[in-house]
Amino acid sequence: MPRASKSDAEKAASGTLQPCRRSRSIVISDATLTETPPVGLTKDAREAWRLAIACAPKGMLTALDVTVLERWARNYALYRKIAKQLDHEDVVALDEEGNISDKLNPRFNALIKVQQVLAACEKELGFTPVSRARVKADPKDEEQNEYDGF
Repeated sequence: MPRASKSDAEKAASGTLQPCRRSRSIVISDATLTETPPVGLTKDAREAWRLAIACAPKGMLTALDVTVLERWARNYALYRKIAKQLDHEDVVALDEEGNISDKLNPRFNALIKVQQVLAACEKELGFTPVSRARVKADPKDEEQNEYDGF
């Protein structure tokens, strides 16, 4: 089982902090996204866009994230649509006689693929707890510690 890595503060306190050992984290720039979704999104995708912008921590999403966020919004809307259809159907497919076959419903397979795309987008955008921990918001918002230079 791997050991938990020390934070930069712990490394600095023990005298082992070196530039090559610093925690690698992403710093977000100033240009933020607006709540206005791009043209061409469906109603559900526009709602997903607004939800993502409203719930994202300040400074988390930038103008460079527009394509990934659009992909996430489209796939989120598609996920909801397929899941709603699948709620009224069986997960396994039926043969011509109406008996249960060994094959999965094609909508279920599509739902799994959309979930994979959503998970990848969520990791890139910092929508998961682990990815949020790796992303730092704008450093201007953080309080300055008088001992940072030591």
